[in-house]
Amino acid sequence: MSPLLRALLLVAGVGAAATRIWSAFEQEGAPPEAFLEGGPALWGRLGASPVVIEGLQSLGSSSWPDEEEERASKLGVRLLTCMDPEWPEDLDGQPDSPRLLYIMGRWPLPGPFVSVVGTRRSSQYGSRAAYEIGRAVAGAGGVVVSGGAAGIDGAAHEGCLSAGGSSLAVLGTGVDVAYPRSHAKLFERLSRDGGLVSEYPLGSSPRQWRFPERNRIIASLARPLVVVEAPARSGAMITARRALELGREVWAVPGRINEEGCQGSNRLIYDGAIPLVSVADFISLAFNRQLSLFGEPARTVDNSIAFSEKEQRILSLLEKSGDRTVDNLAVEGKMSPADVFSSLAALTAAGRVYAAGPGRWSAVPK
Repeated sequence: MSPLLRALLLVAGVGAAATRIWSAFEQEGAPPEAFLEGGPALWGRLGASPVVIEGLQSLGSSSWPDEEEERASKLGVRLLTCMDPEWPEDLDGQPDSPRLLYIMGRWPLPGPFVSVVGTRRSSQYGSRAAYEIGRAVAGAGGVVVSGGAAGIDGAAHEGCLSAGGSSLAVLGTGVDVAYPRSHAKLFERLSRDGGLVSEYPLGSSPRQWRFPERNRIIASLARPLVVVEAPARSGAMITARRALELGREVWAVPGRINEEGCQGSNRLIYDGAIPLVSVADFISLAFNRQLSLFGEPARTVDNSIAFSEKEQRILSLLEKSGDRTVDNLAVEGKMSPADVFSSLAALTAAGRVYAAGPGRWSAVPK
C-alpha cells in the first residue's frame, strides 16, 4: 500500500475533521509519508483536536487500513485518491473536500454531470418531473448525480437508467450498505450501469450528519444543479447553497405555492435560480452551455445572436439599468412574470445576463 493511500484511509476513517487537517498538510507540500511520520506533533500543529489525534493514532497503529484495502478489493470497490489521473477536478480547491473516494461501478463516467436533488417525500408531480429530467439527461449524453434516498433522488436515477444512461449515487453510507433497504435493487443497477460513490469507509451505517456532509460532493460535481421539490429547511437546500457558493448554475422546478415541500425550491427561483419550466428547453440551454467542458472548444458570446422580441426587450432594459427584479422587468417590459422568467433563462444560457443577487438581475457588460 502506498503511503498516500494509507494516510488517506486514516483520514477517511476519522472523518471530515481529519480531512481539514489533511488539507492544511497539503499546503506544506510535504510527501504523504511525512503525514504518517509526523504523528501527533504534526497533526496538532495543523489544528487537529485531541479527538482527531486519538482517532488517527488508533487507526494508524492497527491493521485496519490493510484490512480495508483487502475488503474493497474483494467487493470490487475502487479506492480513488486525489492524486489519481481520474480524480474529479471539481472536488479540488476546497478545504473540506474528500481526498479519497470509494467507488463501486463504472468510473470515470463520460459527459456533463447534472445533479438532481429534492425531498424524500416528493409528490407525484415532483417524482414525475425528476424522472423525466433524468431520462432527458441520459438522452442528451449526460450523467445524473444524486443521493440515494427515496423520492426525488430515486426518481431521477430511475429515469436516467430507463433511457440507457449512466447515473451516479453519492451516498451517506458505505458503498456496500443499501440505505434505504427499498433501494437495494436500484443500487445493484447503479453499480452495474453507473456508479455508487462514498467518502465513508466500507460498512459505514447511516448517520444523520453524514447526509448534509456528502451533499458538498453532489454540489461540486453539478454542471448544473437542479432542485425539483425542496422544503425551506432541507438537505436539497444545503446542496443548492453550496452549489451557488461554488458558482454552479442552479435550476429549480416551480411548485405549488401552498405546498411545504416546494417552499425552498420556489424561493430559489425568487432569489435568482433559473426556473425549469420545460425539460426540452433545460436540456438545450444547460447542455449547450456546458459541452465545452467535455471536449468541445469553448464558445464565445455572439453579440449578434437573434433573440425573440420579448428576450430582446428584457435585455435592453437590463443594459440600460441593471440590478432589476422580475417584478420591475414585468412592469417595464409590459409582460407577464412567466415570460420574464423564460426570457431570463434564455439570456442567462446565452451568457448575456446573470443573477446579481437575491431576486435581482443584470446584463453582462459588453
